[in-house]
Amino acid sequence: MKWKVIPDQAVNCCSWDDEFVFYNKLSGDTHLLGSTATQILLELRQSPSNVLLLTQVLAPRLQAKMVTHEEFSFQIEHLLNELNTLGLIEFS
Repeated sequence: MKWKVIPDQAVNCCSWDDEFVFYNKLSGDTHLLGSTATQILLELRQSPSNVLLLTQVLAPRLQAKMVTHEEFSFQIEHLLNELNTLGLIEFS
């Protein structure tokens, strides 16, 4: 199962330190995301992906924040579900 950014989604972003604010044009909502959720969203803007691929791509970049590979994968899966709930991504 792959995730993707919702088509026609124009998401504007501003950042402060490790926090990012995203404005969702489709819903009119603004969301405060951490760096890992932001990296996931940016990856999905490039191409659809799944938990395994996102874990492989993001683990080296965010290594300082991960305890184990399994825990990091679980965190990615949780964040994907959160981004879906926020209406920023969907299944492809």
